[in-house]
Amino acid sequence: MKLKLIGKFIFYFFGTFLHELSHYAAAFFMGKPEGFSLIPKIEGGSFIFGSVSYRVRYKVLSSFIASAPLLWWVVLVLMLLYFKLMQISGWIPHFNYSLIWQRLKSFSLSDAVFIWLFIQLLWAGRLSSKDIKNFFSGFFSVSGLVLIAITALSIYFLNTFPGNELMP
Repeated sequence: MKLKLIGKFIFYFFGTFLHELSHYAAAFFMGKPEGFSLIPKIEGGSFIFGSVSYRVRYKVLSSFIASAPLLWWVVLVLMLLYFKLMQISGWIPHFNYSLIWQRLKSFSLSDAVFIWLFIQLLWAGRLSSKDIKNFFSGFFSVSGLVLIAITALSIYFLNTFPGNELMP
């Protein structure tokens, strides 16, 4: 079991670095980062690939720090669009399967690197259970509920002005 986890750690090291880097960068802008670790450890029955510790003034900011790795999925989608492997029409993604099949027929080292990078970005953008817990605990805190109320009231009042309808 540990050998499998070590192999997984080595394969996903780059993605783990990107994941933790996004937490650290978000903590830098929204709070105070206090630690960055890529040393794997086993806690209870789960394997922790890395961690970032931070402090925030308002608990709601921990929601944004916890969800920061999702930006890597935006990068992934932009890469797929750039290489024309995917198109978006009417907010619906469509994959270019003929181009994907053509690339697989003439598979090269650059294709292998792209697939590895694709997997790393998928891994980097994946939220851990601790990230999800921090996200919801931040939004359902006092500061989170204040932010939700201010946002809702802002949308309501902006919609009352003629010609400023944000939502139908």
